[in-house]
Amino acid sequence: MARFSSTGSIIPRGHLRPKSRRRHILLLALLLLFSIAYFLHSSSSSSSSSWESTSEFAWLEHHMNSPFPFQRKLVSNTSFDWSSVPYKYPPPFPPGHLPLPINSHPSLPSIQHHFPAESRAARHIRESRRQQVKQVFIKNWNSYKSLAWKKDALLPISGGYKDQFCGWAATLIDSLDTLWIMGLRNEFDEAVAAVAEIDFGVVKEGSGGGGNRVNTFETNIRYLGGLLSAYDLSGREILLGKAREVGDLLFAGFNTEKRMPVDFIDFEKAKLGKEGLDVEESVVSASPGTLTLEMTRLAQVTGDMKYYDAAARVMDVFERGQNRTKIPGLWPVYVSMARQDVTNGNQFSVAGGADSLYEYLPKMYALTGGLETRYESMSRAFLEAADKKLFYRPMVPGNEDVLMVGTADVIVDMDGKEEMVLNPESEHLGCFVGGVYGLGGRLFGRPEWVESQGVKITKGCVYAYRAMPTGMMPERYNMVPCPSRDDAGCRWNEDVWEREKKKRLEWKQHLPKGFTTAKDPRYILRPEAIESVFVMWRITGRQEFQEAAWDMFTAVSKGTVTEFANAAVLDVTKAEYPLPKEDYMESFWLAETLKYFYLVFSPPDVISLDDFVLNTEAHPFRRPKKPPGDRPLKV
Repeated sequence: MARFSSTGSIIPRGHLRPKSRRRHILLLALLLLFSIAYFLHSSSSSSSSSWESTSEFAWLEHHMNSPFPFQRKLVSNTSFDWSSVPYKYPPPFPPGHLPLPINSHPSLPSIQHHFPAESRAARHIRESRRQQVKQVFIKNWNSYKSLAWKKDALLPISGGYKDQFCGWAATLIDSLDTLWIMGLRNEFDEAVAAVAEIDFGVVKEGSGGGGNRVNTFETNIRYLGGLLSAYDLSGREILLGKAREVGDLLFAGFNTEKRMPVDFIDFEKAKLGKEGLDVEESVVSASPGTLTLEMTRLAQVTGDMKYYDAAARVMDVFERGQNRTKIPGLWPVYVSMARQDVTNGNQFSVAGGADSLYEYLPKMYALTGGLETRYESMSRAFLEAADKKLFYRPMVPGNEDVLMVGTADVIVDMDGKEEMVLNPESEHLGCFVGGVYGLGGRLFGRPEWVESQGVKITKGCVYAYRAMPTGMMPERYNMVPCPSRDDAGCRWNEDVWEREKKKRLEWKQHLPKGFTTAKDPRYILRPEAIESVFVMWRITGRQEFQEAAWDMFTAVSKGTVTEFANAAVLDVTKAEYPLPKEDYMESFWLAETLKYFYLVFSPPDVISLDDFVLNTEAHPFRRPKKPPGDRPLKV
C-alpha cells in the first residue's frame, strides 16, 4: 500500500521520512503499552480469587476516559438556544428552593453487601455468563448501527427503524452508559461523536406525540438521563453541554401559570415563550413525579439551581397531598397538575402510571446525601401504605412464600361508605418495587423491609417467570390472593383455584396452576424484574439471585432472538417456538434490561449502589460525596 506526500507524490511504504517514521514508532509503542495493560488487567481478573483484588471500575475509568492522541474536540450542532426563551411565566428569582442541600454530607448507611472472596470456579462461571450477555448486546448494537443509526428504534424483525421520540436517536443516547460499562471504547467514542450532531431544536416530522409535541416524561428519563449518566461516567464535556440543551428544553415545559410542567411540550409554542403553555387537566402521576432525579443531578453538575427548583415545586404539591388521599401515603394514579390536585382519585397502584413517582423518593434521599429530609418521610409513608394495601401472597401449588404487587380501588358502598378493594392483577411494571424496598430498608434502617418485602416481591416476580413454559413473565396476569401471608393461611387448595378461575373470562386452559388470567400475555423486553434481582443481589449477596438472573436471561435471549436483534414476544404462555413476535424493540432493552443482566454478573464495584443512583431508565448518576466547594451555586 502506498502513501501520498503533501505534494501528491507517492512515498514507497518502506521509505518513510524520519519524522513520519518516529511518529509511527510512537503510535506503535503506545498501542503496545495499551495492549500490555489490557492483558495484565485481563490476566489479573481471570486469576484472582477475591472481589477486592482488582477494581474493574477503576480500570474502566482509565480505559474509557483516557484521552487518545489527536482526539478531536466535538462541537454541538444546535439550531435553537433553549436557554434564551422569554417566559410568559418566568421562574422566581432567586429560586425558592435554594440552596440545594449539598453543603455538607452526612454519612448514609452502606447499601451494598460486603462480598467475600470468590473462588476461581465461581468466577469462571460468572464471567462466562457475563460475556454471553455482552455478546447479545453487541449483536443488537451492531444491527442498530448498520440498520438504524441515529434513529430512535431498530425494528428487529424487518431490519427497519422507527422514530417515536422526536427522532433524536433515543436508542443511541439510551445506550451510551451501557457501552461505557461494557468497556466498548470505540463504540462509545463513535456514539458520543454522533450525539454532538443531534439538533434538539428540531423535531423530526412524523415522530413524537404527533405534530410537534414532545413527551416530557420520556425526554427526561431517556435523553436527559442518558446524557447525564454518560457524562458522570466519562466526563465528556460535549455530553454535559447536550444535557443542558435538553434540560433547558424541559425547563421550557414549566412555562405555565403555576409553574407546573406540561405532559407534552408544544415545541413551537414553547420556543416563543411569551404565549406560555397550558397544563393538561389530568395526567398519570408518574409523569410529573419523575423529574426530580434528572433535574437535581443537572443542578448538581452545573451549579444552576433553576432545574432543581422547578422539580422541587412539583414535589411540594405531592408532599402536601400525600396523607390526604383516600389511601394515605399513596397518591391516585391520575392527578391534575392544572389544579394542583393529587388527592382526589379512586385508583391506586405502584405499577403502570405511578411506578417511578414512588421509585424516585428513596433515590432522591440518596442523591441529596440524606439532606433533603422530606424524601425520607415521603418514602416511609409510601412503603408502609403500599405494603398494607397493595401486596398479596398468592396461592400457588408449591406454597412458596412470595408476594405479588396488586392494585386497589376505593369504592362507595350502598350506605355511602368508602371501602378499599384489592385487585390481584399484577404487572411486570410493578416488579421494580422489590428493589425499592431493598434500598429503603438499607437507607432508613429497616432490615425487615429488605427481607419481608424486598426479597419476597423479587422472588414473586422470579416465580412468575419460571412458572411460564417459556420462562418469561407476562405483561399482566391475575392470581388468587391468600387471606393472610402466614403459612397456615396460605396453603394450595385446588378447589379454590378451580372456583376462582371460573370467575375470570380471560382464563385459558393452558395457563399454569395458580394463574387465573394472563390478560396481556406479551413480554416486551421489560427490565423491571431483573432490576430488582440485580438490586437484591447487590444488597444481600445471595447466590439465588444470580441463578435467577441466569435462568431469566437464558429464557429471554432464546425466546426473543431475531436475525438482527431481539423482539417483543406476543404470547409467553405457550412454548411453541419460534414464539410469535412483534417487530419492535424499545430502547430500554439496551439501556436497562441487558445492562442489569450484565451488572448482575459483574464485579460489585462496577456501578456500586453506594456510589451511584440509577434513574428509572437505569442511567447511573453519581452520588455526591462532598460539596463542590470551589464552584459557587448559580441562580
